[in-house]
Amino acid sequence: MKQKRTIDLIEDDYFTSGDWHLKIEQTSIALLGWLFVFLPFFGLALPLWQPHFASLLPFNYNTAILRPLEFLAKFFDDYFVFISISYLTLTFLNNYRFATSWRDHLIVDQDRQQERSQLVEQAWQEKFGNLDERHNCSFYCVEPQQNLETDFAQTLFAKGERKL
Repeated sequence: MKQKRTIDLIEDDYFTSGDWHLKIEQTSIALLGWLFVFLPFFGLALPLWQPHFASLLPFNYNTAILRPLEFLAKFFDDYFVFISISYLTLTFLNNYRFATSWRDHLIVDQDRQQERSQLVEQAWQEKFGNLDERHNCSFYCVEPQQNLETDFAQTLFAKGERKL
């Protein structure tokens, strides 16, 4: 087994250079989705901003709801900037922490992984022959006593841990 020194994160084609067709398609679908989210709210708030539109609506617009809606509009006018800045700050901090944890912390103990790969290779040599024979033969019949047990790796690693 080869020892891997770097960890590759999963890459999304949207964020790689090129492939503008995919970016345009996914961006337009996202914008259309957000339009459908905000369109009902805009339709309900339009008579608040332009009262003459309330008479053009095909239904009776209940004016008793105007007071709570005015309160919500003032609340979001006052606190929307604060909420947005807080949200963006926390998002950037979380992304920074996530990115640095991938760079700073080893996910796999390389020494332990190397020892385990050597244990597996030794066990395979005992059961199936050396590496060159396994790669060069075109047909190999496994004897029933050579079949791997269901807990082969766990047992092998436990024996390896006890030797150390």
